[in-house]
Amino acid sequence: MIDDESSKRVSPMPTIRPKTRGLIAASAVAAVATVLSGCAASPATDAAVDEITVWTGLPYDSFQKPNKAAFDACAATTGVKAKLEDFPPGDLTAKVIQAATSGDLPDLLYLEGTDLSRVAETGVLNPLSDFDLDASDYYPIVEDMGSYDGELYGIAPGVNTVGVFYNKDIFDAAGVAVPTTFAELRAAAKTLTTPDIQGFALSADSGTGPYVFLPFLLSAGGDPAELDSPAAVEALQLWKGLLDDGSTSASATTIGWDAQDAFRADKAAMVMSGSWLFSEGLGMNMGVFPVPTPDGTGTPVSPIGGELWTIPTTDDAHQAAAAKVLACITDDKNSLAMAMASHRTPSKTTIADAYLDANPDEAALIDLIDGAYLRDPEKTGDQNERIATAVQDALANGTDPATALAKVAGD
Repeated sequence: MIDDESSKRVSPMPTIRPKTRGLIAASAVAAVATVLSGCAASPATDAAVDEITVWTGLPYDSFQKPNKAAFDACAATTGVKAKLEDFPPGDLTAKVIQAATSGDLPDLLYLEGTDLSRVAETGVLNPLSDFDLDASDYYPIVEDMGSYDGELYGIAPGVNTVGVFYNKDIFDAAGVAVPTTFAELRAAAKTLTTPDIQGFALSADSGTGPYVFLPFLLSAGGDPAELDSPAAVEALQLWKGLLDDGSTSASATTIGWDAQDAFRADKAAMVMSGSWLFSEGLGMNMGVFPVPTPDGTGTPVSPIGGELWTIPTTDDAHQAAAAKVLACITDDKNSLAMAMASHRTPSKTTIADAYLDANPDEAALIDLIDGAYLRDPEKTGDQNERIATAVQDALANGTDPATALAKVAGD
């Protein structure tokens, strides 16, 4: 059985929020809504605005550098500069809530997608239609991600789908083909496993594990709301099989996204990840394929995540300036430049082909967008807890997957 001591390197990636944190955020935004309900709209001003404040929650070089380049380019064409401020992703929503009560909101806000509804319901975000901005050039699911109560509040310049990243050289040396079924995936992982290499580095801890489990569940035809379904059992049985075969770390239930570190170090043949790995310049012969369906028929499914540009309620002049800049940084030219520099999977249908021509190895991630699964922020916390409990029970305690899932199935 393989075991490893992965380092704690952090990559820009989808964040899974515990249920308790979601409840705290929900209570806080409810308080903000109460405060705002007694406030008048911000006064309009005719003063010229030549600088806007921009907040993001992605303090990573792979995002910050191309983001700054986009804003600098648009400053030259719009006459509006951007003052960029980046915060730890876990702190941004609380920062926004605090700013809403003090009247100190930014002009543009890069908000994590699952937080949109909680913030939009407070009334601190403007519908983008107020500024003649729409999502007509985006994938429909990206428009859904940015919408609340029938209104578009956010535009995602890039999205995250996840797939199985693999080391092509390790595959070729072992004569292993890309798997197209659950059985082939398990067999490939077993064949590729050596004393020094995990066949599949699995993220199965309580934080990341539920998100990483979703593609297996969804591709099997399952639903996170029905965890006692045959599809869910089949997905968890595959994970348990990887552990039983010795194809993944014996401590997989304690490993989160840092499972990628084994892959980065050529100590794993496969790992679940997203487009951010392509931005790291790892220097390996790397590819990605979707989590297959159990029998090779049907369509693989990935969850989808991303961050959204939103325009908070400030005053007319600042909102107009923010809208002008937002239209610029999300036009096709700047969107493609951002995607090329950051390897964030394009969210615009109008640039997907150009991006794919330059990055053919990322085709699987783009192909997953249309049929991707958009998580419900009101249910995600509870579902994550249930999935985490079942995964821990099956992998750490050796409980039969069907039994483990039946214990946590919802009413």
